[in-house]
Amino acid sequence: MIYAQLNENNICIGVSQLSGTVEAPNMIQIDTIDTDKIWRKYENGQWSAEKYEPQSTAPLTEFEQLRADVDQLIISSLGV
Repeated sequence: MIYAQLNENNICIGVSQLSGTVEAPNMIQIDTIDTDKIWRKYENGQWSAEKYEPQSTAPLTEFEQLRADVDQLIISSLGV
């Protein structure tokens, strides 16, 4: 059996082929392994045309700071 797994907003976050039947409200049985369903919303028995891809909420400066911290750790461990 092939299922699309939905998150709390009914957006598909994964597609899985399982050995048996699953009875769960967040698992929707589908006919084929169709990864194009990922990030689409399932509502009233229909898949949305648009995708709802997650957006990062972390500011870019946070990523830049983490990268600088990692670079500093590498330099420190090399004794440079």
